[in-house]
Amino acid sequence: MGDGTTGEVRVRDATRQDLGAILEIYNASIPLRIATADLEPQGMPARERWWDERDHATRPVVVAEAGGRVVGWGAFTDFKPRAAYRPTAEVSVYVDPAALGRGTGRALLDALMARAGACGIDRVLAICFAHNEASLRLFASRGFTEWGRLPEACDMDGTRRTVVMLGWRR
Repeated sequence: MGDGTTGEVRVRDATRQDLGAILEIYNASIPLRIATADLEPQGMPARERWWDERDHATRPVVVAEAGGRVVGWGAFTDFKPRAAYRPTAEVSVYVDPAALGRGTGRALLDALMARAGACGIDRVLAICFAHNEASLRLFASRGFTEWGRLPEACDMDGTRRTVVMLGWRR
């Protein structure tokens, strides 16, 4: 993929050297209880395994830079590991809390979706909490529609949260 730019945000392929920033942004999302079902911060070994075990040609990771630093990241991940699910991927987008509301998530999602066909992906899933209105709006603005709900599927510190499955198809 060539580098893409949107406003002051520049999206590029991630490198292994970006793992520290990727981990920091992911871990910053955990206490907010709005973007991930992880309840405890991840360590670098888990993130390195995540990086090493993926096929970067078909399940890329991208980062967004602004002001010379990584302010967000996104990735396609296998929906399921079985071969017949290969044309379907899950998309994830995480933005540094200090960079929210500046188009970073949109730039990351657009960069990934532009690559879906080249990655052999014709169905994309986004899994969001029902209370994450910003993410639901972002995905809807890019043509994702609701494909299902898992009522109160997550227990976030004693509060049950509903998960919304959004989908896009080519």
